[in-house]
This record gives sequence, C-alpha cells and structure tokens, in this order.
Amino acid sequence: MLRRSTLCFLCVVIILTGCSRRSSADPPPIVTATPTVAPVFQERPTASPFVPPPTRTPLPTRPPVTATTVGDDDRSQLQVDPVYRDALSTGWSIANSALLTSVTLTETQVVALGRYAIAVTPSESTGILFFTITPESGIELRRDQVAALRLRLSGGNLPIANDAMTIAVVGSNRFPYWTPNDDSVTLSGRVTNSTEPLFPETRLYFLGVNRAIAPGEWAEIYVWLDDLIYEPEYTYVTGFYLKTSNDLVPQYYVDQIEWLVRAESSANP
Repeated sequence: MLRRSTLCFLCVVIILTGCSRRSSADPPPIVTATPTVAPVFQERPTASPFVPPPTRTPLPTRPPVTATTVGDDDRSQLQVDPVYRDALSTGWSIANSALLTSVTLTETQVVALGRYAIAVTPSESTGILFFTITPESGIELRRDQVAALRLRLSGGNLPIANDAMTIAVVGSNRFPYWTPNDDSVTLSGRVTNSTEPLFPETRLYFLGVNRAIAPGEWAEIYVWLDDLIYEPEYTYVTGFYLKTSNDLVPQYYVDQIEWLVRAESSANP
C-alpha cells in the first residue's frame, strides 16, 4: 500500500514539473518579413535598340518633293535641272546604254513620285544605264557649276546591297554633249589605253548608303561631284551611268533624276 502511494506521489511531481517548464519558456518570436525575389529571378532591364547614326544621304521611304538643304553654304542654294520626271527631259537620251535585257521609261507599278519610273533589267554581264546629252540639245552643264546628281533608286520587291551598283559622272573638255571616242579628258599618270574607267565609278556605300536598300524602299542618292576621288579635270558634264549585273541586282527602278546646279548659273542657256 505504501509502495503504491509513493508511486502515485512521484507521478504527480513529474507532471507538475513538466507543466512548470512549459509555462516558463518564452514563446517563439513571430517574424514578419516582406517577401523578396532572388536576384536570379529578377527581370532583366530591356536593352535600348541600336539606332545607327544619321548619314549625309538618308534612306527615306518617301523622297522629298524639293531639294534637301545641306549644311555647307556652297550647297545650301541650289537650282534643280531635271533629267527624268515621268519622261526624259528634252536633250537627254539613254540610247547609249549597253548590256540591258530590258528598260522601260514608263513603269507604273514601282514609282517614287509622279506617274512613271524607269525599270531596268541588266544582263548577266555588267549592264550600263547611260544617260547622255545629245549633240542637238543646246544643253551646257559646266563642271564648275554642277554641284551634284540626285536620283531615287529602288529594287522593287528585292533589296539592293550597298556594294552592288556603281554610279559615274562623265564629261568632256571639248564638247558640251556626249560623243563616242572623246579623248579630250585625261587623268594624270594614267596610261592612255588603260582598261580602267577614266571617270570614277563610285559604289553606293561611298555615296552615304550605309545599308542595303530594303524591298519596297526608295533611296535618295546624292553624287556630290566635289567629293569624288580620282576625278579628272574636265569642262563639261556630258552624262552619267548606273552600272550593275543581273546576278547582283536582277532588276531596279530609277526615278526623279536631276542635277543640282549652283544658283548663280543656268544649266540651260
């Protein structure tokens, strides 16, 4: 009987001791924190798109109606002398073009301004679309009065790489019009019978076209004569040509061709 009483007493002591410890313990702290996202899951900043710096010759989808003004005082006041606007101007010819599969002066589907443009398909060899002043024209374009040639160029539904075409301006020291076998212009240090072109053939990327002309786009091209390198000295501008081949440019279109002439002179007397 005594043993049972002792055992009951010990059980009561153990129970009371356990309750005492539990009640005396400090409650666990309640922690409140703002949820965060680990850096690896954080959203990356959006990169700013690269915008190429502007060039002297932009590539507008619509060419301007009037001549653009350039910063230099010498180029800010220029008169426009048209070569082609829906038709060839009087006194101009493309009869001296060579190695073209087809050419039409009345293209209606791909036009920059007006009703018509010129559509050209060069041959597999290098084709030349050659604009020349005719002997009976009465036109006199003096080299020291002509500032630039300006034209609009497109590949239609195809691109034109900026190294796929060259443009050249030609002249004479004897006649104000183009004539074959004119040997009045020479280049210092050049062998007379050299097969290299006498007048510089300049690729589009040297004319400020800093990328390919995209499909459906019209590029406004400027050929500033004073910027041409290796140009011989001559008195009269007698023509110009666009040169490419079918494997580089299967077809192209030209529109709104004109000379920019210094204001104090008149291209047509």
